[in-house]
Amino acid sequence: MHNLIWGSVGLIIMAVTLVNLKGLLYLKKHGITALGEVIEVREIVRGKTKQVTGYIHRLRYEVDGKNVEADDRTGYNQPFKVGSKQLIVYDPKKPEKFEYEDALKKNINLFAVMLAVTVGFTAAWLIRGAQSL
Repeated sequence: MHNLIWGSVGLIIMAVTLVNLKGLLYLKKHGITALGEVIEVREIVRGKTKQVTGYIHRLRYEVDGKNVEADDRTGYNQPFKVGSKQLIVYDPKKPEKFEYEDALKKNINLFAVMLAVTVGFTAAWLIRGAQSL
């Protein structure tokens, strides 16, 4: 029975991974590359000790002649300098949604490997669970 429970958890993880991978692949195929300027850096602070666990960057970039300002969705261990330029890939339907160009391929590979591992473990758990019934 516990194998079926683990298999169900695996299905949930697989679904979340698949949704994220689909979004990244869409961005790779349909996204538009732009040069963004870092205009603000904020610390991510957690815990009672107020420990800095990362940095969020606000970038400004041009979309169809208009300036867009948006925060990255990933905390980074090292801050970019304010005023530095970063290549990004943004979603033409939602220009405020972007990924750093150099991180996009890494994230696609990461989610693809995660999906493959999840499929393998989930299949094994579900097969073992079904055999034990």
